[in-house]
Amino acid sequence: MSEMSEKSRGSAPSHLHGHDPGRNTRILAVALVITAVTMVVEAAGGFLSGSLALLADAGHMLTDVAALGLSLFAFWLSSRPRTAEHTFGLRRFEIFAAFMNGLILWAAAGVIGYEAFLRLKSPPPVKSGLMLAIAAVGLASNVAVGAVLFRGRSHSLNIRGAFLHVLADALGSVGVLAAAVLIRLTGSFVWDPVVSGAVCLLILWSSGRLIRDSIHILLEGAPRHLDIPAIKDTLAGLPGVLDVHDLHVWTITSEFVSLSAHLKVEKGRNAQDVLRAAGDAMASSYGVSHTTFQLEFAEEPGCETGSCEETPPRQSA
Repeated sequence: MSEMSEKSRGSAPSHLHGHDPGRNTRILAVALVITAVTMVVEAAGGFLSGSLALLADAGHMLTDVAALGLSLFAFWLSSRPRTAEHTFGLRRFEIFAAFMNGLILWAAAGVIGYEAFLRLKSPPPVKSGLMLAIAAVGLASNVAVGAVLFRGRSHSLNIRGAFLHVLADALGSVGVLAAAVLIRLTGSFVWDPVVSGAVCLLILWSSGRLIRDSIHILLEGAPRHLDIPAIKDTLAGLPGVLDVHDLHVWTITSEFVSLSAHLKVEKGRNAQDVLRAAGDAMASSYGVSHTTFQLEFAEEPGCETGSCEETPPRQSA
């Protein structure tokens, strides 16, 4: 059996880096500074006004600061060079950071929801005027940070996690503004914990998909945007290819998809031609540039016969 592999042609940075880590770091640094300053303002405003909704929004911003800090650390760690122990480097820590961001959001939602439930029985008085002014500042900050993160969210699961944090904050700020207006109009302070509970549900909803996608990648799930049966059919349709098996497609980190497969080919076929055709087909049709193929020529035992599996232990006579 001949074992050959080839990474498809093209510049290495296209698949090894996927996105500019330096640019992502700058984006997150700006977002972190704006969010941290706004968090302090909202926390102070929440204590002075007595608003749980405002304190909840400030608490959510605290999780944003932690999430942005974790994301920055993830990008720094991902930029470290590869080693003999970590042949892909530490780039997958970005996915782990996104997963932790989702868990942080769920923990924050639990704390805020519990406090809101306690306050529903006897809502304390709230200074709606101050609450309204601080919420407006928070919303303006969320819009600014969201604009900074918006472009990068489609290129990095890590930045997407940070963007979801900010989006939930922005909608939370809208809720606080609505609560302040309703308190002024109705004179009832119950709107404050009601809005706090709504913010909790919003946080759970926004982070659920982030956690799901992070777990999918960490468990080596096939990328959702790729049609695996179609990939197998494309490889099987290449000239000289008789069969495709042991096909694996997984995500290393954001925009870094890896693919490996065993190709059974006709005897006498030029190996380099088959490898080149397979690599080009994956890159042009599916955008997968990091590929490894093992060729098995006809009339040779292949992995589909079980020859590549671990040899069973011998039984004593």
